[in-house]
Amino acid sequence: MEVLSRDYPSPEADQSEPGAVIPQKNPMVVYFRGYCREKLGESGAQDYLQASRLSTINIFPNTIEDLQALKAALRTNQKDATAHYLLGTWYFAREKTEEAIGEWQKARELNPRIPVLEASLGLALLHVKRDFTGALNVFAEGIRNDPSNVVNYSGSVSAMAVMGKPAAERAKTLERYPDLDRMPTSLVYELALNRAEEGDHNGANDLFRNRFFGSEEGGTSVRQVWVEVKLRQAIGLARTGHCEEALATAKTLGSPVPGLAFTQDGLKPLLDSARTNYLVGETLFTCGQKEEADRRYRLSAQATDTSGAVWAWASAKKLGSYDPALWRERLCSALSQAESNARTSANQGWWAYLVGVLQMALGNEVQGKAFLRESLLLPDNRMSYHFSRLAMEGATPR
Repeated sequence: MEVLSRDYPSPEADQSEPGAVIPQKNPMVVYFRGYCREKLGESGAQDYLQASRLSTINIFPNTIEDLQALKAALRTNQKDATAHYLLGTWYFAREKTEEAIGEWQKARELNPRIPVLEASLGLALLHVKRDFTGALNVFAEGIRNDPSNVVNYSGSVSAMAVMGKPAAERAKTLERYPDLDRMPTSLVYELALNRAEEGDHNGANDLFRNRFFGSEEGGTSVRQVWVEVKLRQAIGLARTGHCEEALATAKTLGSPVPGLAFTQDGLKPLLDSARTNYLVGETLFTCGQKEEADRRYRLSAQATDTSGAVWAWASAKKLGSYDPALWRERLCSALSQAESNARTSANQGWWAYLVGVLQMALGNEVQGKAFLRESLLLPDNRMSYHFSRLAMEGATPR
């Protein structure tokens, strides 16, 4: 009891883990102190009350002693929202999803403003229970109660996409973030892509200005998002008859833009991809530039990588030398490779997307859409959420 009751000094800023709290401010330490008092024949009620008022941020109960302390606190006070939340976290870490959801729902009824509560519950409903409507409702509540939590927004977008909600509605949800100028990069990318999907090209372009974009190894890069936003703009302009603007946008995809340092270099691999060549070709063809469009289709059709197989196949169909049997064999080979990678790769979301579009290209619509929905429930890799949404809406060759 002496160790658990002591007031410990705060460490220097560079002498502790980020987010770590001193023992007397850690609710699990204080709950355990109350549990120990009970074992000594005393009342732990005051300790439990004190613990219930402490922040749960970065608190992850994981020991049997934690479980015993939380259950003891709830025997004393069944309306302790903090104890219910932490007990739910303990259960979820052990894959006891039903018990976790039950505890989190009790905590939510008692105090919905506990940080991370709705984010945790929403993720469980979304990924484990596949209750998309329930998850969306919880995330919406989380946006109201915990408005800076990224998970409440990304979870909402995933649930809405699986449910077939339009891009404009998804963008509106993302725009509820309290400070767009300081919005986390992952949400900026999502907002830019959703605005591009709904046709708000100016709104998408504006997000790239006066903002720093860090890089993450293996993650989505600002260059990928930029090229995609400009491609969607070119295609949208062409389809609505604004060919002068569409052609100007398509032909300047790789041009440096004043004030956007990331456009100065590093765009070529993205511009040379089978997908980019196909989509630029479509823009050119729509605007009557068949010769230049065919040149783009020929470049796209030469791609041999699994990621570009669908776009190479779609481009080949535009040309006179298309061999259906040969291309079906190539698509089947690419599908086999993508299925293997989906089972073993760390980038499961990306490979699930590729399996989906390859299945659809081979005429397996139901199987393809099932993989696209699965991609939306896996971690986002290389804009897999965006690509899966487009494919489900029919914007990918089949």
